[in-house]
Amino acid sequence: MRAAAVMALLMLSACVADKLAVNPPAGVDLSGRWKLDEADSDDPQHLAQAANGTAASPTNVPQTARGRGRGGGAAPAGFQGPSPPSVSSMAAALRWPGKTLDIKQVAGVVAFTSDGRNRVCEPGAERRRRHHDDSRDRDSMPSERDPPPQACGWSERTLVVEAGGDSDEDRARYEEHYNLSDDGKRLIGVVVFTGGRSSGYTLSRVWDRVPQ
Repeated sequence: MRAAAVMALLMLSACVADKLAVNPPAGVDLSGRWKLDEADSDDPQHLAQAANGTAASPTNVPQTARGRGRGGGAAPAGFQGPSPPSVSSMAAALRWPGKTLDIKQVAGVVAFTSDGRNRVCEPGAERRRRHHDDSRDRDSMPSERDPPPQACGWSERTLVVEAGGDSDEDRARYEEHYNLSDDGKRLIGVVVFTGGRSSGYTLSRVWDRVPQ
């Protein structure tokens, strides 16, 4: 079963910052060193070919390219699912994290390191920043404000990160969802597009745990 199908019931359709928990359930820890399983992960070029009907083999067409949305169920006859984002949007969404990934988690805070870059998910930081901005002097100049922290939080066992993009179809908005397999040996990442005609379209990647 593809990672996107495994994660389908965990997909969120609401604002990331306002409806996610600060901490995961007890025992949920994404910490570890991970290596991308390219054979079991989506590739933007192949997805584009599948969407255009030019893939080499129909058995390799991902669920998402056949019109599966957030619901995870089989699409009924005649159902038209979300449209695939542009190849550039898919490539951008799958560029991070890279083939190797280190994660350190303390309570609900998660630090990612990949390809020499670091990102920290601190649930609740975005809400605190919004409250701080609302209480500031209305006449303060925008240049005085720091870039807002990335919105993120927990939906049960799944870490959800508001990743980027905008309303432009070439840079479709999306979220990143991270979850462990039941045996803890695989990290499943699902990109969920959340804006425009591609809303509900998903991409998936899998990282294998590297023994310490």
